[in-house]
Amino acid sequence: MPAAVPSIALIHNPQAGRGKAPAAARRLLAALAGAGLNPKELLTEGRGHAEELVAQAVAQGVDTVMVVGGDGTMHEAAQALAGSQAALAPLPAGRCNDFCRALGLEPDPEALVAAVATGSSRTVDLARVNGRIYCTVGAVGFDAEVSRYVDLMKAPLWGQPAYIYAVLRTLGRYRPPQVCLTWDDGQYQGPLFLAAVANTPTYGNQIRIAPQAVADDGRLDICLVRPPGALRVLRLLPSVLKGTHGKVPEVSFLRTRKVEITCDRPMELWADGEPVASSPLKVEILPRALKVAAPA
Repeated sequence: MPAAVPSIALIHNPQAGRGKAPAAARRLLAALAGAGLNPKELLTEGRGHAEELVAQAVAQGVDTVMVVGGDGTMHEAAQALAGSQAALAPLPAGRCNDFCRALGLEPDPEALVAAVATGSSRTVDLARVNGRIYCTVGAVGFDAEVSRYVDLMKAPLWGQPAYIYAVLRTLGRYRPPQVCLTWDDGQYQGPLFLAAVANTPTYGNQIRIAPQAVADDGRLDICLVRPPGALRVLRLLPSVLKGTHGKVPEVSFLRTRKVEITCDRPMELWADGEPVASSPLKVEILPRALKVAAPA
């Protein structure tokens, strides 16, 4: 008896990846046609629209939601797909593609279509902060301010160069908050440079903030950085890019199922390149919450 043909929604961001997403979507449509699959194609029109489109597709009972874009688009898709029976079939084509990279997924339309056609999939963890889902790394403190700067800046930079430029512009005006972090078996109280609560090892286009993080181990990995001096921050940055910052005295790595963060002033948490929540923060791991179509 032949396998049932999956019902598919294809959602893509025509602005993602500086034009990469439309080209990737065209290749994906061609691969789908070659496999005899006919998706319902849906275009996003701005921030938040992908989440709305995915929620509608899930409510209509589709088997697979194919998403072309970067971490921000995957972030929106995950809100509706978490805990559902529908599978996310992601094709990385954005500014930052750390979620797909953590899962070993390449920008290969033919391989993705083959996985969808054969039903090849895996389940992975997601993180949730104050009720909002994220896929990669949630950062509070200096990194959150850097993320906001990157989001707003007009400089013609991309990926890691944009991040490094934002670090240099933000560093002189950053004032560490006093925080309390409480996790499964410990607590930290004191000044904070940054805390990254990670489901995947990288963010910001391959910045290895939590090198040991694995997206299906049922744990959050926290990189806690106490305030170093300005010159030490500049020396710290290359080690963060390489994932060797565990040797720096101000850096600690923790593993937990949940963490609560309170601050002496309002602080944002940014995740997947998006502003996600404001303090106080409650972050928890959602084990095996997302079904992902993936080549065998």
